[in-house]
Amino acid sequence: MSRAAPALRPRAEGRRVRDPALEIRSWGLLAAIVVLSRLLVFEEGALAFLYLPHAWVQDVPGYLPPPGGFWFQTLLGPWAHWDGYWYLSIAHLGYAGRPLATAFFPLYPLLLRALGGTVLAGVLASTVAFVVALGIIHRLAAEVLSPRAAWFTVLALAFFPTSFYFNAVYPESLFLLLAAGTYLAARRGRLGLAAGLAGLASATSIYGLFLAVPLAAALWRRRAPAPLWLWLALVPAGLLGYMATLFEAFGNPIIFQSVQSNWGRAFAPLWVTVREAVTQAVANVPAVVSFPRLFATGQPTDTASNVWNLLFAAVAVWLLVLAIRRLPWEYWLFSLLVVAVPFSYPSAAVPLMSVPRLLLAAWPLFLALGDRLAGSPTALKAYLWLSGAAGLVLVALFTTAHWVA
Repeated sequence: MSRAAPALRPRAEGRRVRDPALEIRSWGLLAAIVVLSRLLVFEEGALAFLYLPHAWVQDVPGYLPPPGGFWFQTLLGPWAHWDGYWYLSIAHLGYAGRPLATAFFPLYPLLLRALGGTVLAGVLASTVAFVVALGIIHRLAAEVLSPRAAWFTVLALAFFPTSFYFNAVYPESLFLLLAAGTYLAARRGRLGLAAGLAGLASATSIYGLFLAVPLAAALWRRRAPAPLWLWLALVPAGLLGYMATLFEAFGNPIIFQSVQSNWGRAFAPLWVTVREAVTQAVANVPAVVSFPRLFATGQPTDTASNVWNLLFAAVAVWLLVLAIRRLPWEYWLFSLLVVAVPFSYPSAAVPLMSVPRLLLAAWPLFLALGDRLAGSPTALKAYLWLSGAAGLVLVALFTTAHWVA
């Protein structure tokens, strides 16, 4: 699946000559991209919160949104909507007596708790993790593709329509950091570090299990002896630790799976998911093109998100096709596995629930997108315009407590 052109083949993993001045400039440019993209997101969110109709903030059993004044509610409060309040509640209350909370994996709330358990701590932790993750992804893209493609990869990811989750009180940034770190460590031959990072990732998201793919690829390429293959046992360590905790608390180590029925999720064949997703999307197009329905007050609904879900699912499939000849097989396979989960485990009323957010976990696809944008100014302009327009709407929906993903 690697590209045939010699200039874009993965570089040899030999000795690398470091240029401190070049690295300083690179980090400066990365910081500029992050600052510009995050300022844009925060400004859009604050203006939407001030001037657009609000839905009700979702109530989390046993936990109330933290109080705050005008500036807190405008600048920080909106970034903890939906799952953010679940993660904050776990940071303060744990899982005991709240089986629904087990759907949210423990490493991110543990990080929040260590940092004080506030919304500000969550926003800062997510943003910092995103900055470091972008640096790692830039380095990987420069080696796997080209230095030029690396910058367009960073740009594509930072300005993706749902990239606002990278500064919200959500675990997307933490998982991105751990997953990209796993790939870089595996590429460097630091197999123990790669296995450890993957183990932490599996305590952050179920997708962490798929990080066995790059570790196995590194072991295979090095013709590693049998004892070294034992590093793979560390990949599910985070998940197994979480399951042991759940068994002690609830007597059911997979209760996090059982409670998914609360959101109507159940296994279904791929074609059933796609058929139902198309049906729901077509039925809800009027809700997307009607401002009063899209930004309705009162109880938030997720019906309009069916349209967004189908559009982002189509983007995911297109990126998978685009990546086949552009990425090494272990990057492509990881992305395929990530994308396959929501397609094979739909929700009843919203078949492709959360695909716009979950697509961020398939981050290697953005390397392929960056490579495509690097070769076409027209494609770059179209991407930035479309992403900007979609992002404007989705940020506004999220910060006003309407359902996005």
